[in-house]
Amino acid sequence: MTTTSNQIKSSMWDNKQEYPFTKESLKMLLEQRIPLIRLKEFATPQECEMLYTQSQLLNFDAYQDVSPKIEKIGITVFEYNSIGKADYFKEVERATKLRNSITAASFDPLQRIMEKFRECGAKVRIASEPFYGSYYAGLIRKIEHGTQIHIDFAPLEQSGWEVCTITAQLSWTLYLKLSDNNQGKTRIYDRRCQPEDKQYKLDSYGYSDRVIADADTIAFQPYVGDVFLFNTSNFHYVEPMNGQRVAFTSMIGLLPNGEIIFWS
Repeated sequence: MTTTSNQIKSSMWDNKQEYPFTKESLKMLLEQRIPLIRLKEFATPQECEMLYTQSQLLNFDAYQDVSPKIEKIGITVFEYNSIGKADYFKEVERATKLRNSITAASFDPLQRIMEKFRECGAKVRIASEPFYGSYYAGLIRKIEHGTQIHIDFAPLEQSGWEVCTITAQLSWTLYLKLSDNNQGKTRIYDRRCQPEDKQYKLDSYGYSDRVIADADTIAFQPYVGDVFLFNTSNFHYVEPMNGQRVAFTSMIGLLPNGEIIFWS
């Protein structure tokens, strides 16, 4: 057999194409059988512009120790994993009020996407912790300088949090503002992270491109008003954007009991 170990671990997609959002396609994405789901015209251009305009009245904070720079409004488990769970939950109420001040100007994308999941028969909720309460969910984020190759998978990254008990992880992203230059694509690899891949890690989140050698890949071009979902335990990265790339996003996890949880 001439197939490399990387190829063996990455032969999960049935094909390389986007799918519409249905109960079956959601199941396939959670099982890593397809690369991505697209919800066309999830929001109107006017709704997106109002959300974007409201977000510009607030300050965007950069992720600490992340290069290239990524800016956002809201808090993340990723950041607070090294600071402390208690500190994260102290900030949830403030961050939620700030997010609500933005969505009040237009509509609430988080509630809309959760309703889409309910229409597919899923039981959904915001993630929560005993003694602490609900997580925060719903970042407004700028990724305009690209990202490193990375994965997002709480069981490998956030031990001790409810989100580390999930069995599959997705992200959903609604694009609010994009410069018209066909840049800023997200590239996803048919290659799931394995524990031994730690040897390829470069810093707090990025990996060497050796980790995706020979893996199949697909890239998608974001469009204002559309939502894209993909499985974030697949290696992926965002290409640089010469201009604006502003989106509303959060993580999604499947619990062993079949519940779907949302968090940031």
